[in-house]
Amino acid sequence: MKKRIAIKIGSNVLALKEGGLDLTRIKQLVSQVSALHRQGFEIIMISSGAVAAGRALLSDDKLDAVSARQLFSAIGQAKLINHYHEFFAKENILCGQVLTTKESLGTRSHYLNQRNCMEVMLQHGVVPIVNENDTISVTELMFTDNDELSGMVATMMNA
Repeated sequence: MKKRIAIKIGSNVLALKEGGLDLTRIKQLVSQVSALHRQGFEIIMISSGAVAAGRALLSDDKLDAVSARQLFSAIGQAKLINHYHEFFAKENILCGQVLTTKESLGTRSHYLNQRNCMEVMLQHGVVPIVNENDTISVTELMFTDNDELSGMVATMMNA
């Protein structure tokens, strides 16, 4: 049986101090994950960074905090996953995006669907990149942070 590892990457690791994403760091992380992947490990990445990526692309001081988070995460998640896709492709590895919410992990059918999706991805050598769906997670139902999400994903996936 292959060893399975869940790797949590926080915004502070991916974001530049002046804003935006640190592409050099992302490329290094992908290189390290790719080396583990080639050694036969199944890797699940839990990655923050969408809001930071979106904030660097667009700013609007007129928005309330919730609307700003939704806007930045919506445009930033696309940017973030595109960088992951690009860097993994250079390593000849596929990655896929899995967006989730605390509420959906609390619903048995959704939980099983997410687990099944990531199992199928891993069986096909695809690296799942998991993040909270910040476009809709805007209430008390949010994860406290991606530490909580990564723990739940690691447990769900026996990593």
